[in-house]
Amino acid sequence: MPLAPETILILLVLLVVVAMTWLHHARVGAGRLPQRRPLPALDTLRAAIGRGAETGRATHVAPGASVLGAADGGRATTAELIAGLLVAERVASEAALNGAPILVSSGDAVAHLALRGSVRQAYQMAGQAQDYDPSRVQLLAHNDELAYAAGVTTLYRQHLLEASALIGGFNQEFLLLGEEGARRDLPQVAGTTSSVALPLMMLTTPATLIGEEIFAAEAYVTTARLPQARLLTQDVLRTVVILLLIGGFVYSLVQPTLQLPPLPLSR
Repeated sequence: MPLAPETILILLVLLVVVAMTWLHHARVGAGRLPQRRPLPALDTLRAAIGRGAETGRATHVAPGASVLGAADGGRATTAELIAGLLVAERVASEAALNGAPILVSSGDAVAHLALRGSVRQAYQMAGQAQDYDPSRVQLLAHNDELAYAAGVTTLYRQHLLEASALIGGFNQEFLLLGEEGARRDLPQVAGTTSSVALPLMMLTTPATLIGEEIFAAEAYVTTARLPQARLLTQDVLRTVVILLLIGGFVYSLVQPTLQLPPLPLSR
């Protein structure tokens, strides 16, 4: 049975993405990295991990009450959750290498299981498997944003933290935990794509990642090759999508005048 043209196109796109990732991986291995714009918010996170090795205070990391498969307009998209999981994994890896404690929380059972696996793997890859403590990866609520926010504020009261990185899916509940952190003068690094939560983040912490910056965060936290390769691939794909959108817009303007055939998606 022959494959449909759409299936063939999807397979070709996947092959191109995989090939670009491997190409960029080799590029990073050769030390050929482009100049990146600074993200001062992540400087705060890296500094907290370094201080934690000296003070013994944990750095809290959380992807929020993110839910796999949630649609836009709901709590959080899957992309935000994955971004938060990757940041948690990279923070755990850097903390393991520096001997700094961490505390990880989530507001969804599936995200909790993913966090336990990724954090444990990060410690194993760093050669510090004996330092992994599953009790430091906590499930505070399940599919309840306000309950999760209340759980995080409880962590703030119970633990003397070095910093808190809240990167992933958040909405209006961020005001509750963000205000608690600001009241305790706790350095917070926050980031999301939600237009509801971003103003609240800007009000409670100067270290805020806006929109797509959360997807680049893992590459700024660590110097590992794979995150750098993923970031470079994302940049190329984003550029291609922008060019296609501009090209489609220009084509739609000149198509009636030049009597060109309409685009397939415009029929």
